[in-house]
Amino acid sequence: MRTTLTIHDDLYRQVRQIAAAQSSSVGSVIEEAITLLIARHQMATESTEDAFPDLPQFSGGGVQPGVDIDSNASLSELLDDGVSIYALR
Repeated sequence: MRTTLTIHDDLYRQVRQIAAAQSSSVGSVIEEAITLLIARHQMATESTEDAFPDLPQFSGGGVQPGVDIDSNASLSELLDDGVSIYALR
C-alpha cells in the first residue's frame, strides 16, 4: 500500500542514513520501525492485562441484619466483638 507521510526533516535524514547503511529502502526502514513499535505496544498491553490476578469471588447471604454499612463505628464494633471503637482508644 502506498501512503504519504509528513515527518521532520532530521528524522527523514536519519532514516535515509539507516537505509543506505543496510542497503535497503527508506520505506523498508519505516515499515520495520512501525512493526517494532506495534510489537512493543502489544507486549506492554499484554503484560498489563496479566499484572492483576483474578480476585476470588465469595457467595454469601449479604449484609447481616442490623448492620449499618454506612457507619464506620458500627462496623468497627462488629469486627471488635461488640467493643465500642471509643473504648479501644
